[in-house]
Parts: sequence; structure tokens; C-alpha cells
Amino acid sequence: MEVQYIQNGKVHSFKKLSPEDFSRLVNAYKSNAEAVKHLSCRVENGDFVSLIRQVELYTYFMYGGLDGNPDLVNDKLQESENYRHSRDCISLKFKKIKLNGSPLKPREVQMIDLFIDDDKDDVIAEKMGIAVSTYNQHKKELFTKTGLHTKTAVSVAAVRQRIARIFNQEAV
Repeated sequence: MEVQYIQNGKVHSFKKLSPEDFSRLVNAYKSNAEAVKHLSCRVENGDFVSLIRQVELYTYFMYGGLDGNPDLVNDKLQESENYRHSRDCISLKFKKIKLNGSPLKPREVQMIDLFIDDDKDDVIAEKMGIAVSTYNQHKKELFTKTGLHTKTAVSVAAVRQRIARIFNQEAV
């Protein structure tokens, strides 16, 4: 989980960020109380991670990989991306994933993941730990919220908008 960025056609490491850009990221991180709550207690190699590493992880989870979409435009950080590095990515606890412009709840993202698995409705309800009738209500609300009307349409849109992908079940 290392951050790199492109500037003037060249790839640079996170450590090469200008002090101004790093400061923007620090301010964004510190203003996201949920991110601070979940990343400040993170341990790597037996030690709590430094503030610099917390900000790098925040940047990684908020903006994803080298995708060609600028994350900083005219000295202003852009909206976070729909990037997750795993299905249960910690970023779901502190950023909004959007489908067709509508913010999704973590349970809706989970539901979409299960759509992509091509699970039947009763299986999805069971995996979510809810009754089929409750699941059907949540599914209807998701369809209304996104303007999509089938599980397939939601799945296709989710993959296109980088909300979901086929994750390797063994990947971390």
C-alpha cells in the first residue's frame, strides 16, 4: 500500500510530494475523524504507524492507484475515488462510495458485491443475515437510489464506476 503520483509524465514516490501538497493531504486526513480513528491505531511491523504513514494510507484509500484521474486540480484535492483494495476494505468506514452519483452505505456495497457473485436473492439475504423480505426492501431502495432496475444493471455500473470488481477470494 504505497502511494505514487504522476507529475509532468513521470512517476514519483509519496515521499517526493511538495510540502504544500503534503500539507493539503494532512489537513484532509485530520478533518476526517473516522479516518483518523481507524488509521491512527494501525500497526505495521509491530509498531503504530507514523503520521506520515497514516497520511500515505489515507491517500491510498481515498484516491486509489495511478489511474490517470488527477486527485489535485488547481491546488485543490478532488473528491475521493470509488477505490477499494479488498471487499472489506477499511476505507468503507471513512469514505463515501458512490454509484451513479448516489452515496452508498457499506451494506449496499456488500449487497452489490453479492450481486456480482451472482448469488440468488435468498442466498444474498442469508449472507447478509437478514430476512428475504428485508433484503427485497433494501434492494428496491438501492434500485431507486441509483436509477437502475436490475441486479445485472447495478453490477455492470458498479464495475464500470470502479465500485466493485472480481476480487480474488484469497487476496487481502
